[in-house]
Amino acid sequence: MKVKKIGALCKARGVCCLFDELTEGGEISRQWISNGAAMWPVSGLPQLSEVNLSTLFDFSPNVVEKMKIAERAMPMLLAAVSYDLRDGEAQLQESSVRLRVDGEELMALTAGSRVIWLRAELLAPCWTKETQLILRESDDVTVVAVCDGMFLAGVVMPAMVQDETFRELLRLGVSAPKPVTPAEDIPEDEDDAGE
Repeated sequence: MKVKKIGALCKARGVCCLFDELTEGGEISRQWISNGAAMWPVSGLPQLSEVNLSTLFDFSPNVVEKMKIAERAMPMLLAAVSYDLRDGEAQLQESSVRLRVDGEELMALTAGSRVIWLRAELLAPCWTKETQLILRESDDVTVVAVCDGMFLAGVVMPAMVQDETFRELLRLGVSAPKPVTPAEDIPEDEDDAGE
């Protein structure tokens, strides 16, 4: 985990959320840091809190004022896809196709005839030579699991491609990504999920 890269991605998006993965007894078993488009497990650090996130990333008071910084329990929606590599999971293949949309570089990943678009910068905190990208889907969410060997190193939401880009993709003969739930729509706690 490259902490400074995570901090830069959170700062650029204006969101830094600490998700606590809890045991059945309510104890924190693992923590994740998210910028609303991806999340990365915290390892090799003492237990974090909302209060010390800005210190960890060396955010100035001016930056903190402009950001949404929070700590909450891991939403069930994300917990359902946040596990280490399992036998039989299909690895996504990186395509040579890259797009630049609104200043962001999108990389195409393929799973058979399906194409998933991913913001390349979101892989920076967890990319190694052994990185495997795995498509994970539940009834409510589609994500790309970033595995380092057998262990989960990050979870990235696919990019939403706008209409103009979609038309260009059709012209090129490439299929568009399946829509996903934007990270901003994830309920704050499990009790809110049914409302």
